[in-house]
Amino acid sequence: MSKEQEMLLKSAYASMAPDRQDYDACYAYHAEWNLSNLHCHDFYELYIHISGAKFYCIDNNVYPMEPFQLMVVPPFCMHGLIGDSAPENYERAFLYISRSMLRSCGGGYLDLESFFNKYNSGGQYQFPLSEADALTCKQLISELMQDLRTGSSVKRFANYTKVMHFLQIVTQAMRGTKEIVAPVVVNEAMHEILSYINDHFTQPLKLDALARQFGVSMSFLSHEFVKYTGRSVYDYILYRRVLLAKAMITSNHSLNEVAYQCGFNDYSSFLRIFRKMVGMSPSAYRKSNPNQG
Repeated sequence: MSKEQEMLLKSAYASMAPDRQDYDACYAYHAEWNLSNLHCHDFYELYIHISGAKFYCIDNNVYPMEPFQLMVVPPFCMHGLIGDSAPENYERAFLYISRSMLRSCGGGYLDLESFFNKYNSGGQYQFPLSEADALTCKQLISELMQDLRTGSSVKRFANYTKVMHFLQIVTQAMRGTKEIVAPVVVNEAMHEILSYINDHFTQPLKLDALARQFGVSMSFLSHEFVKYTGRSVYDYILYRRVLLAKAMITSNHSLNEVAYQCGFNDYSSFLRIFRKMVGMSPSAYRKSNPNQG
Protein backbone atom coordinates (compact mmCIF):
# COMPACT_ATOMS: atom_id res chain seq x y z
CA MET A 1 0.00 0.00 0.00
CA SER A 2 1.37 3.41 -0.99
CA LYS A 3 1.87 6.31 1.43
CA GLU A 4 -0.86 8.22 -0.41
CA GLN A 5 -3.31 5.36 0.12
CA GLU A 6 -2.37 5.20 3.81
CA MET A 7 -3.02 8.94 4.21
CA LEU A 8 -6.41 8.59 2.55
CA LEU A 9 -7.30 5.72 4.86
CA LYS A 10 -6.38 7.74 7.94
CA SER A 11 -8.60 10.62 6.78
CA ALA A 12 -11.57 8.40 5.94
CA TYR A 13 -13.07 8.36 9.40
CA ALA A 14 -14.44 11.77 10.33
CA SER A 15 -14.34 11.93 14.12
CA MET A 16 -15.09 14.35 16.90
CA ALA A 17 -12.27 16.21 18.58
CA PRO A 18 -9.93 13.84 20.45
CA ASP A 19 -11.35 14.78 23.84
CA ARG A 20 -15.02 14.51 22.79
CA GLN A 21 -17.28 11.48 22.64
CA ASP A 22 -20.64 13.12 23.27
CA TYR A 23 -21.02 16.01 20.83
CA ASP A 24 -18.98 18.45 18.80
CA ALA A 25 -19.79 21.51 16.72
CA CYS A 26 -18.35 23.23 13.68
CA TYR A 27 -19.14 26.34 11.64
CA ALA A 28 -17.17 27.12 8.48
CA TYR A 29 -17.21 29.41 5.46
CA HIS A 30 -14.99 29.13 2.37
CA ALA A 31 -15.11 31.36 -0.67
CA GLU A 32 -13.70 28.43 -2.64
CA TRP A 33 -13.92 24.79 -1.64
CA ASN A 34 -12.80 21.59 -3.32
CA LEU A 35 -15.24 18.72 -3.14
CA SER A 36 -14.42 16.75 0.00
CA ASN A 37 -14.26 12.97 0.11
CA LEU A 38 -17.31 10.96 1.03
CA HIS A 39 -16.85 9.93 4.65
CA CYS A 40 -18.59 8.26 7.56
CA HIS A 41 -18.74 8.14 11.34
CA ASP A 42 -20.51 6.28 14.13
CA PHE A 43 -22.57 9.22 15.41
CA TYR A 44 -25.26 11.47 13.97
CA GLU A 45 -24.41 14.55 11.96
CA LEU A 46 -26.98 17.35 11.88
CA TYR A 47 -25.78 19.47 8.98
CA ILE A 48 -27.14 22.96 8.31
CA HIS A 49 -26.48 24.14 4.76
CA ILE A 50 -26.37 27.94 4.54
CA SER A 51 -25.10 28.39 0.98
CA GLY A 52 -22.78 27.15 -1.75
CA ALA A 53 -23.33 23.39 -2.01
CA LYS A 54 -25.11 21.92 -5.04
CA PHE A 55 -25.48 18.21 -4.31
CA TYR A 56 -25.23 16.15 -1.14
CA CYS A 57 -24.93 12.37 -1.12
CA ILE A 58 -26.08 9.90 1.54
CA ASP A 59 -25.22 6.35 0.48
CA ASN A 60 -27.04 5.70 -2.83
CA ASN A 61 -29.05 8.92 -2.86
CA VAL A 62 -28.06 12.38 -4.10
CA TYR A 63 -30.06 15.42 -3.04
CA PRO A 64 -30.15 18.88 -4.63
CA MET A 65 -29.17 21.59 -2.17
CA GLU A 66 -30.74 24.99 -1.65
CA PRO A 67 -29.88 27.58 1.02
CA PHE A 68 -31.17 26.93 4.54
CA GLN A 69 -31.60 23.18 4.53
CA LEU A 70 -31.05 20.55 7.19
CA MET A 71 -29.51 17.15 6.43
CA VAL A 72 -29.90 14.47 9.10
CA VAL A 73 -27.14 11.90 8.57
CA PRO A 74 -27.44 8.66 10.60
CA PRO A 75 -24.42 6.74 11.89
CA PHE A 76 -22.57 4.45 9.47
CA CYS A 77 -23.76 6.21 6.29
CA MET A 78 -21.29 7.40 3.66
CA HIS A 79 -22.08 11.04 2.96
CA GLY A 80 -20.76 14.37 1.74
CA LEU A 81 -20.74 16.74 -1.19
CA ILE A 82 -20.75 15.06 -4.56
CA GLY A 83 -20.59 15.99 -8.24
CA ASP A 84 -18.02 17.52 -10.54
CA SER A 85 -18.00 21.21 -9.61
CA ALA A 86 -16.44 22.86 -6.57
CA PRO A 87 -18.71 24.99 -4.35
CA GLU A 88 -18.24 28.74 -4.04
CA ASN A 89 -19.14 30.76 -0.94
CA TYR A 90 -19.69 27.49 0.86
CA GLU A 91 -21.15 28.09 4.32
CA ARG A 92 -22.36 25.43 6.71
CA ALA A 93 -22.71 24.53 10.37
CA PHE A 94 -23.09 21.09 11.85
CA LEU A 95 -23.45 19.27 15.13
CA TYR A 96 -21.94 15.86 15.73
CA ILE A 97 -23.85 14.01 18.44
CA SER A 98 -23.43 10.47 19.76
CA ARG A 99 -26.34 8.08 19.99
CA SER A 100 -26.08 7.95 23.79
CA MET A 101 -26.01 11.74 24.04
CA LEU A 102 -29.00 11.97 21.71
CA ARG A 103 -30.95 9.57 23.88
CA SER A 104 -30.20 11.57 27.02
CA CYS A 105 -31.27 14.85 25.42
CA GLY A 106 -34.85 13.62 25.20
CA GLY A 107 -35.11 14.05 28.96
CA GLY A 108 -37.56 11.16 29.21
CA TYR A 109 -40.08 13.05 27.07
CA LEU A 110 -38.94 12.18 23.56
CA ASP A 111 -36.77 9.32 22.28
CA LEU A 112 -34.78 11.42 19.85
CA GLU A 113 -32.95 8.51 18.26
CA SER A 114 -36.25 6.79 17.46
CA PHE A 115 -37.61 10.11 16.26
CA PHE A 116 -34.73 10.50 13.78
CA ASN A 117 -34.94 6.85 12.75
CA LYS A 118 -38.62 7.19 11.91
CA TYR A 119 -37.81 9.74 9.22
CA ASN A 120 -34.55 8.20 8.02
CA SER A 121 -36.04 4.70 7.66
CA GLY A 122 -38.66 6.23 5.38
CA GLY A 123 -35.93 7.64 3.15
CA GLN A 124 -36.16 11.21 4.42
CA TYR A 125 -32.86 12.94 5.18
CA GLN A 126 -33.40 16.50 3.93
CA PHE A 127 -35.60 19.11 5.60
CA PRO A 128 -36.12 22.81 4.80
CA LEU A 129 -35.42 25.46 7.41
CA SER A 130 -36.60 29.03 7.56
CA GLU A 131 -33.81 31.55 7.11
CA ALA A 132 -34.31 32.70 10.69
CA ASP A 133 -34.02 29.16 12.07
CA ALA A 134 -30.96 28.38 9.93
CA LEU A 135 -29.19 31.51 11.14
CA THR A 136 -30.13 30.76 14.74
CA CYS A 137 -28.59 27.29 14.33
CA LYS A 138 -25.50 28.87 12.82
CA GLN A 139 -25.18 31.19 15.81
CA LEU A 140 -25.65 28.36 18.31
CA ILE A 141 -23.00 26.26 16.59
CA SER A 142 -20.59 29.20 16.46
CA GLU A 143 -21.01 29.78 20.19
CA LEU A 144 -20.58 26.08 20.94
CA MET A 145 -17.35 26.05 18.95
CA GLN A 146 -15.95 28.82 21.14
CA ASP A 147 -17.06 27.36 24.47
CA LEU A 148 -17.15 23.59 23.97
CA ARG A 149 -13.87 22.74 25.68
CA THR A 150 -14.25 24.88 28.76
CA GLY A 151 -13.67 23.29 32.15
CA SER A 152 -16.38 25.29 33.94
CA SER A 153 -19.39 23.24 35.02
CA VAL A 154 -21.62 26.33 34.66
CA LYS A 155 -20.37 26.88 31.09
CA ARG A 156 -20.86 23.20 30.24
CA PHE A 157 -24.45 23.51 31.43
CA ALA A 158 -24.88 26.60 29.22
CA ASN A 159 -23.50 24.62 26.29
CA TYR A 160 -25.96 21.83 26.98
CA THR A 161 -28.87 24.29 26.80
CA LYS A 162 -27.56 25.45 23.40
CA VAL A 163 -27.50 21.88 22.16
CA MET A 164 -31.08 21.48 23.37
CA HIS A 165 -32.12 24.68 21.60
CA PHE A 166 -30.48 23.42 18.40
CA LEU A 167 -32.25 20.05 18.68
CA GLN A 168 -35.57 21.78 19.32
CA ILE A 169 -35.24 23.70 16.03
CA VAL A 170 -34.21 20.53 14.20
CA THR A 171 -37.11 18.41 15.50
CA GLN A 172 -39.64 21.16 14.75
CA ALA A 173 -38.32 21.43 11.19
CA MET A 174 -38.55 17.67 10.72
CA ARG A 175 -42.12 17.51 12.06
CA GLY A 176 -43.16 20.45 9.91
CA THR A 177 -41.86 18.98 6.64
CA LYS A 178 -44.71 17.53 4.59
CA GLU A 179 -42.96 16.48 1.38
CA ILE A 180 -39.99 14.17 0.94
CA VAL A 181 -37.33 15.58 -1.38
CA ALA A 182 -36.75 13.14 -4.23
CA PRO A 183 -33.13 12.14 -4.93
CA VAL A 184 -31.65 13.19 -8.26
CA VAL A 185 -29.09 11.72 -10.66
CA VAL A 186 -26.12 14.00 -11.35
CA ASN A 187 -23.95 11.56 -13.32
CA GLU A 188 -25.87 8.51 -14.50
CA ALA A 189 -22.86 6.26 -15.10
CA MET A 190 -21.20 7.05 -11.76
CA HIS A 191 -24.53 6.84 -9.94
CA GLU A 192 -25.08 3.30 -11.23
CA ILE A 193 -21.52 2.23 -10.41
CA LEU A 194 -21.59 3.75 -6.92
CA SER A 195 -24.96 2.13 -6.20
CA TYR A 196 -23.65 -1.22 -7.38
CA ILE A 197 -20.55 -0.95 -5.18
CA ASN A 198 -22.70 0.04 -2.19
CA ASP A 199 -24.77 -3.12 -2.70
CA HIS A 200 -21.87 -5.51 -3.39
CA PHE A 201 -18.80 -4.17 -1.55
CA THR A 202 -18.46 -7.31 0.61
CA GLN A 203 -17.92 -9.35 -2.55
CA PRO A 204 -14.69 -9.47 -4.59
CA LEU A 205 -14.70 -6.33 -6.77
CA LYS A 206 -11.98 -5.52 -9.28
CA LEU A 207 -11.59 -2.34 -11.28
CA ASP A 208 -11.29 -4.15 -14.62
CA ALA A 209 -14.39 -6.28 -13.92
CA LEU A 210 -16.42 -3.21 -12.95
CA ALA A 211 -15.31 -1.40 -16.09
CA ARG A 212 -16.36 -4.33 -18.29
CA GLN A 213 -19.68 -4.73 -16.50
CA PHE A 214 -20.63 -1.09 -17.03
CA GLY A 215 -19.14 -0.78 -20.51
CA VAL A 216 -16.50 1.85 -19.74
CA SER A 217 -12.72 1.89 -19.83
CA MET A 218 -10.67 1.42 -16.67
CA SER A 219 -9.12 4.87 -17.09
CA PHE A 220 -12.56 6.48 -17.48
CA LEU A 221 -13.88 4.66 -14.42
CA SER A 222 -10.85 5.57 -12.30
CA HIS A 223 -10.87 9.24 -13.27
CA GLU A 224 -14.62 9.83 -13.12
CA PHE A 225 -15.13 7.97 -9.85
CA VAL A 226 -12.52 10.09 -8.09
CA LYS A 227 -14.01 13.22 -9.64
CA TYR A 228 -17.48 12.20 -8.50
CA THR A 229 -16.78 10.90 -4.98
CA GLY A 230 -13.34 12.25 -4.08
CA ARG A 231 -12.05 8.72 -3.56
CA SER A 232 -10.64 5.96 -5.74
CA VAL A 233 -12.71 2.82 -6.33
CA TYR A 234 -10.22 0.81 -4.27
CA ASP A 235 -10.32 3.19 -1.30
CA TYR A 236 -14.09 3.52 -1.41
CA ILE A 237 -14.58 -0.25 -1.25
CA LEU A 238 -12.25 -0.46 1.76
CA TYR A 239 -14.15 2.36 3.49
CA ARG A 240 -17.45 0.59 3.04
CA ARG A 241 -16.00 -2.65 4.39
CA VAL A 242 -14.52 -1.02 7.48
CA LEU A 243 -17.73 0.95 7.96
CA LEU A 244 -19.70 -2.29 8.10
CA ALA A 245 -17.08 -3.81 10.40
CA LYS A 246 -17.44 -0.91 12.85
CA ALA A 247 -21.18 -1.50 12.96
CA MET A 248 -20.71 -5.26 13.54
CA ILE A 249 -17.88 -5.14 16.06
CA THR A 250 -20.07 -4.16 19.01
CA SER A 251 -22.25 -7.25 18.39
CA ASN A 252 -21.48 -10.81 19.48
CA HIS A 253 -19.72 -11.71 16.23
CA SER A 254 -16.13 -12.89 16.55
CA LEU A 255 -13.60 -10.55 14.98
CA ASN A 256 -12.62 -13.21 12.45
CA GLU A 257 -16.27 -13.55 11.45
CA VAL A 258 -16.57 -9.77 11.12
CA ALA A 259 -13.52 -9.69 8.86
CA TYR A 260 -14.82 -12.34 6.47
CA GLN A 261 -18.41 -11.06 6.41
CA CYS A 262 -17.11 -7.60 5.51
CA GLY A 263 -15.19 -8.88 2.50
CA PHE A 264 -11.63 -9.25 3.79
CA ASN A 265 -9.76 -12.39 2.70
CA ASP A 266 -7.91 -12.78 5.99
CA TYR A 267 -7.81 -11.27 9.47
CA SER A 268 -4.32 -9.78 9.10
CA SER A 269 -5.36 -7.56 6.17
CA PHE A 270 -8.53 -6.60 8.04
CA LEU A 271 -6.50 -5.68 11.12
CA ARG A 272 -4.05 -3.58 9.11
CA ILE A 273 -6.71 -1.65 7.16
CA PHE A 274 -9.00 -1.16 10.18
CA ARG A 275 -6.17 0.20 12.31
CA LYS A 276 -5.09 2.66 9.61
CA MET A 277 -8.62 3.91 9.03
CA VAL A 278 -9.98 4.05 12.58
CA GLY A 279 -6.75 4.66 14.49
CA MET A 280 -7.08 1.60 16.71
CA SER A 281 -7.36 -2.17 16.40
CA PRO A 282 -10.76 -3.89 16.08
CA SER A 283 -10.42 -5.33 19.61
CA ALA A 284 -9.61 -1.89 21.04
CA TYR A 285 -12.57 -0.40 19.20
CA ARG A 286 -14.85 -3.09 20.65
CA LYS A 287 -13.61 -2.34 24.18
CA SER A 288 -14.11 1.41 23.72
CA ASN A 289 -17.67 1.02 22.42
CA PRO A 290 -19.33 -1.56 24.68
CA ASN A 291 -22.77 0.08 24.72
CA GLN A 292 -22.99 1.52 21.24
CA GLY A 293 -25.96 -0.47 20.06
